[in-house]
Amino acid sequence: MPGQPVSAPVPEGRIEKLSDGYAVAFDRQLDYPTAHIWDILTNPDKIALWLGQISPEWQLGKEYTLEMDGGSSSGTVLQLEPRSSLQITWEDQLGSDSVLEWQVLESDGGALLLFRSRTDTPDFIAEGSAGWQGILEAFASVAAGREPKPDSMETWLSLRDAYAEDFDVSPTMGLVTGSGPDAELIFNRWYRAPSEDVEAAVDAAGRRLSVGEEAEMEMIDDGEETRIVIRQPVTGSQDQTAALLAAWHMTLDSVRDQLDGSMPHPNSHRMAALERFYRSMV
Repeated sequence: MPGQPVSAPVPEGRIEKLSDGYAVAFDRQLDYPTAHIWDILTNPDKIALWLGQISPEWQLGKEYTLEMDGGSSSGTVLQLEPRSSLQITWEDQLGSDSVLEWQVLESDGGALLLFRSRTDTPDFIAEGSAGWQGILEAFASVAAGREPKPDSMETWLSLRDAYAEDFDVSPTMGLVTGSGPDAELIFNRWYRAPSEDVEAAVDAAGRRLSVGEEAEMEMIDDGEETRIVIRQPVTGSQDQTAALLAAWHMTLDSVRDQLDGSMPHPNSHRMAALERFYRSMV
């Protein structure tokens, strides 16, 4: 109805803590035969409609590359059981590794699609959960013969924040909001440490990576967790903005490592990958 507020997106998946890492899990009932769902999952022409251009097609034990909007991935097919199970390794443009698995089961006259993404760390897991929800929605549209509708940045961001809150995992990625003289970068990070320890770690990591002098930091400490918001005006070129986002990202990762009692290990390869990632975003 006109004037009715748009409801906020709701997480349809789960973020699960495992003994050796984390998993993003979705269980989706689809009212189509399993053969049809398997075709959407494995036919390169269909894959291009909901995920990206794959080369070559999924083949057991073989490597693949996947070109998607805004990025690419590569990996190896670990398991391929026709009409049943597909498992692959997945290395994204930042060099992060995960294992993805789809299972197609007969259920209620249709198919139950089970999706799992397993990774060692919680990095980008809230962002990834929101992204996979959109991808699986596109999969369902292709299965129904409809053209997928891409999510807006606002929808994706709202869904990312919902996953972070519902499953108590920190957001990872920085964003640029506004334009012209009002443009600024924003990072939200959550740490299991007192605010004074977080502030000291941010100052130390910022000095190492030469960021922080022009930034503002807000902190909320509830006694168990400190949430920080970093804001800094953005005045440079696209390349300079991407470099600044990458430097802040590395800084906040170093803060996490320091607070966890491990030695921060900033490296040039990671920095370059982050710069490429943020350049594609800004």
